[in-house]
Amino acid sequence: MKIMCKWCNVSISCHIVSEEISDHHGMYGIDSIKMVKIKIHRHYKEKNYCKGSDRTITTPLDKVKDNKVHYH
Repeated sequence: MKIMCKWCNVSISCHIVSEEISDHHGMYGIDSIKMVKIKIHRHYKEKNYCKGSDRTITTPLDKVKDNKVHYH
């Protein structure tokens, strides 16, 4: 799986570490959303490691399936 790095604008490899169900307050009450933890692998920006390297982010599973993952 690939994700776009926000700091170096390169498509980098990553993989899903775990899944969990989270409660979310939506317009119609409490919704259950499946969240995934994504591990972003270490990568370089020029000569040094990018500061976006080696991170774990949490995002909804729907966005992963639609290829719309953006992390901050």
